[in-house]
Amino acid sequence: MYGGTLGDPPRILAGEGGGQYSPPLAVHKYIFFLLGILGGLLGVKHATGDLPSPFVTDHKTVQVFIADLFAYVGALTTTKILQASNNTNIYEWMNNISLLCGTLAVILMALLLDPNFGWFTLACWVVSVATIVTKSYQNLRRLCTTVVGYVRDKMKELMMRLKGAEEPENQNGMP
Repeated sequence: MYGGTLGDPPRILAGEGGGQYSPPLAVHKYIFFLLGILGGLLGVKHATGDLPSPFVTDHKTVQVFIADLFAYVGALTTTKILQASNNTNIYEWMNNISLLCGTLAVILMALLLDPNFGWFTLACWVVSVATIVTKSYQNLRRLCTTVVGYVRDKMKELMMRLKGAEEPENQNGMP
């Protein structure tokens, strides 16, 4: 699905996937592309040895970047698992979380490269996330209510199993 080399921006090839455009996959490919390019630039910036490592100069930013990168990979993996399930609400929610984590990782990498540009992009990102959250409050509320209900039902089912109650399939005496 990815048509390009490291120097080319990612693009969706028309013949794959029935010719349908899939925005989430395209965005994730751009995020991976930007992380690779910015990581290479960070290596070039600190390759001369004149500058101390970002682990020394921007320790907290690097820690947040690493934690965000783990969150991004975890959310993206969960999204891929949920893609096959029937619950599209949770899939869309996890995909949005993975996109937020991915864009934050790119911004943190930009912050390590050029602090002025990084702080500007971080401020723009915070404003856009706040705008998205306020505009989608009702959808988030409905989704959270659905998720809480689902988790509550699964916990009740688990508690019944732990207390030794028979499952409905096993009431006829068969193991």
